Amino acid sequence: MTVQPTIRLCRRAGVMTLAALVALAAPVAALAQEVAGVWRTEATDEGYLEVRIAPCGEAICGTILGARDLTGHPQPYDHAGRWMIRDMMPAGPGAWSGGEIWDPRNGRTFRSKMALSGSDLTVSGCVLGFCQGQVWRRVN
Repeated sequence: MTVQPTIRLCRRAGVMTLAALVALAAPVAALAQEVAGVWRTEATDEGYLEVRIAPCGEAICGTILGARDLTGHPQPYDHAGRWMIRDMMPAGPGAWSGGEIWDPRNGRTFRSKMALSGSDLTVSGCVLGFCQGQVWRRVN
């Protein structure tokens, strides 16, 4: 006679655990949606890059789509399709950290963090606690 109540309690606990997991995963997915899209890096004398940021598993990653000159015309670029940002994890509302950024100018990889404010994304690379960043603009 005690088997039925125990089974009901186990089922109820399982459903509650599943609901809690879904509730915890929802904010991570929402944060990923905030930053997902195509972003334009800060321009140099030669032009700028366009980077697609999207979820990659539980993290956020960015892939170089291509380069454009200062007038916005596409330019040949050897690194198109290569990752530029990887393994960025949510670090609060509009913030990500714990990942890496690859600098195509020198081929080096740095610890990275990002902060979103409206249509601006501050992307920083850090070495020994010193960080340098760029403000990227949302393309779409």
